[in-house]
Parts: sequence; C-alpha cells; structure tokens
Amino acid sequence: MRSVAVLYILGWVLAATAAAMLVPATFAVAVDSIAHVQAFVVPAFVVGFIAGCLVIAFKSREVFSDRRQSLLLLTLVWIVVPAAAALPFYTSGFPGDAVSAYFEATSGFTTTGATVLPDLSQVPASIIVWRALLQWFGGLTTLIMLAALLAPLSGTALHDRQLRLVGHSAHGTLLHMKEAIREITPLYSALTAACFTALTVSGLPPFDAFCLSLSTLSTGGFMPRDGTIALYGSPLAEFVLAFFMIVGAVSIIWIRAIFQMRWPIVRETHEPAWIFWIVGILGVLLAIALAIRTGDWNIQVLGHTLTLGLATVASVVSTTGFAISEQTQLLFPYMVLLCLCAVGGGRFSTAGGLKVYRVVSMMQQLGREFRLLVYPHGVRPARQATEAIDNEIIKSTWIMLTAFTLIIGVIAVAVAWTGVPFSGALLAATGAVSNIGPAYEFARIAEYPDAPTYGTMGPFAQLVLSAGMVFGRVEILALLSVFNIVFWRD
Repeated sequence: MRSVAVLYILGWVLAATAAAMLVPATFAVAVDSIAHVQAFVVPAFVVGFIAGCLVIAFKSREVFSDRRQSLLLLTLVWIVVPAAAALPFYTSGFPGDAVSAYFEATSGFTTTGATVLPDLSQVPASIIVWRALLQWFGGLTTLIMLAALLAPLSGTALHDRQLRLVGHSAHGTLLHMKEAIREITPLYSALTAACFTALTVSGLPPFDAFCLSLSTLSTGGFMPRDGTIALYGSPLAEFVLAFFMIVGAVSIIWIRAIFQMRWPIVRETHEPAWIFWIVGILGVLLAIALAIRTGDWNIQVLGHTLTLGLATVASVVSTTGFAISEQTQLLFPYMVLLCLCAVGGGRFSTAGGLKVYRVVSMMQQLGREFRLLVYPHGVRPARQATEAIDNEIIKSTWIMLTAFTLIIGVIAVAVAWTGVPFSGALLAATGAVSNIGPAYEFARIAEYPDAPTYGTMGPFAQLVLSAGMVFGRVEILALLSVFNIVFWRD
C-alpha cells in the first residue's frame, strides 16, 4: 500500500495545528512575555514548514480511498499531532521535559484531561489557552474522523440517511472528510459559542468562560485554574456546564437532526434519552446524598446541591472530568466511578468509554439469551428502537468489550509496576482508555493520597498512559488492525 495520499492529508492536519498555535501566541503578546510568544511562534513555523513540505510534495499523487489508508491516517494523526502540539509545552517549560510535554499534549488532543502541571496559578495564560484549544481541536478531529472514516468500524447500526447528516456518502474517503468538515465544524463552533455566552452570562470571567467552553464541548476536562467549579459560586454556571457536557456526550448526528428538524431521526434515536436519564437519576441521588450529609434543607441550598449533583454526574458520564465540587467527589464510590468511566457517553460524540449504545446492546443480548433458556424455539428480533442489530454488530460489540478490558488490564499492570497502588493504576488505566484522566485524581485524594500524581509518575508510566489515551480515542478494533500483518497484505 502506498502512503502518499496519507502523508498529504497529514500535512493539512499539521498545517491546522500550526495555525492553531498562533491563537495562544496572540494571548502571549497581550498578557505574557516575549519568551512565551517565541514558545509558540517558533514551533508554529517548524510545524508549518513540515506541513507545507508534505502538502506540496504529495499533492495529486494518489487517490485517498482505501480502507487501509484510512486506518494508517488515523494512527498517524493521533500519534504525530500530539508530538507537534507538545513543542510549545516543551519550549515554554510548562512542563519542561519531553515525555511530560508529550503526555500533556496527548491528553489534550485526545480530550482526556489528565495533566502533569501541579500549579496552574504559575502557568502562563497562553499555555492555559493552548491546552483548552488543543482539546477543542481534538474534539473536532474526533467527530470528523468518526463521520468520515470510522463509521463502518464503530459497531453501530446507523442508517445511511443518518450518516449523511454529517457528510457520510457513497463517494471517496477524501470527499467524506471534506463533507464532514463542512457539516460538523459550523455546528461544533456554534455550540461552543453558545456555551461561552451562557457561561459569561452566569457570571464567570470571560477568560475562564472561554477556556471552559472549549473544554466542555470537547468533553476534555482541562481547567483554567486550580480548584473546582464550585469555587466560582455560580449554580447557573454549574447547570450550564452540565447541559453542554451532556450535549458533548450525545451523537453529533442526533444534534444536527434537531437543528434540521428531522424529527423522525430524533425520535428513533434513543441513546441521548438514556444519557439524559442516567445523568438525571444519578444526579438527583447524589444531590440527596449531599443534602443528607450537610443537613441543610434550605430551598436555595437544595437548588445549589442539585446543580452540583447534576454537574458532577454529567462530568463523569460524558468523560469530561471537570472537578465540580470536593464534597460530591468524595461521595462517589470507587466502583461506581470506575463503571461510569468505562461506560462513557454516546456514539459519534467526543465522549470516551465503551459507549452507552454498546452497553445497552450487550444487556439486550444477555436478556435474549436468558429468555431462550425458557423458550428455546422463541424468535425475538434484535433491535434498538427502529435500528436492527444483526449478529455481526453484536459480535463486534463483545469483541470490543474484550479488547477494551484487556488493554485496560495491560496498562494497569504496567502502571502498577512503576509503584502506583494497583487500585489507582486500574483507575488511571480506565481513565486513560475512557479519556477521562481526572477520574484518577478524584479517587486518589480520597482512596490513596500517597499515590503519585500524573506529574510525579515516571516517564514509562506516562508513555503507557499516553498510549492508552490514543487507544481510547481511536476505535480500539480499528487501531489493533494496524498492528495486524494480515491486514496489510495485498
């Protein structure tokens, strides 16, 4: 297989990365020193030069339409782009060593949200912006890749008329990406702008609202400052974040169908309703537990307790990982946190995890198998709402669960070998593969305070967790195919 077309598209992705570096450079001009301006301008020039060479050298050399080319492009994008994005972290000294810089960049681009920076109050504003922007860019890349390349490998049963809402058609793969960019980018940007406006109205400082809006729609989790969301003292901001985290966790196809008033598609897609119900029920239960613990039943306090509960649950279910409140974090049992991280959000979204759709499909399959024990000759079609689920989809779902579990286990053992308590290593591995890195910090404070933070972990543990983030962001089965020799044979 020739890789000329893959390198051509990779060049354009690197060009977009270089252009994105100019945004925090602008912030550095306004509020930071000239050294921080150089920390972005020089890497932008280097990455832009490499991108230009790739685009010019490989333009019109080969048609990009092969499935193996798609998988190779996915692998290169999620490995090479973090390496390019790590340059500003390394040159600015936040963090200063190469492995930590790559970990931070990978965490941002995969929208994981795990950070090695110990004190954000000492971090320049331009670096804070770059972290948030990198998450937003990674979320957009995720949606485009899902729509254009990974739809056949997602283990779903979406109809073609649904996929066409985000640019999927019967044309070549390169045209898929162009259509997906044209259809998804305006909607993704508009939702981010709406989140920023709502957060500003709720009383948050514009800079914090800007960074949080970029992290929220991408379900990233990087915070613009140390502490929790509750420290802002705005229940309205907590509710806004809860709502837009759920928006980020549901299918982009479903959201676009709402804007286009395709109500049959909206009604036949049940996964968003499941996510809303999960967040609503668990959020209310967490709010009740918090109210019982505090013993304050004042109406205003109860309202704030409810927003804290909803925002905390939405943060975990959507795999965003915002630290909402220390009180609600302490009330989250370890196993509940671990299971919610593994389940994740919705398909065709920026959320990580196994996806709610797959978990429901497996539960339905288990129910059918149990009923067959009672009625061996019964015929029960497999469906989710109006979507038929054939045996191949069910098989791929269980294979996905097996691969997901094995990868988490391997990463957990590798991280525990470096000295992290196994329970912490297991949650760190689950958080990495499910793209909710802050979950490790949530439990570390309450369950194993002596365990190392991400910043104090060794280089080997950071690299292993970075690999887990990439596995979690790309469809695991698709990425494993890249390492299969048989797949590359002509």
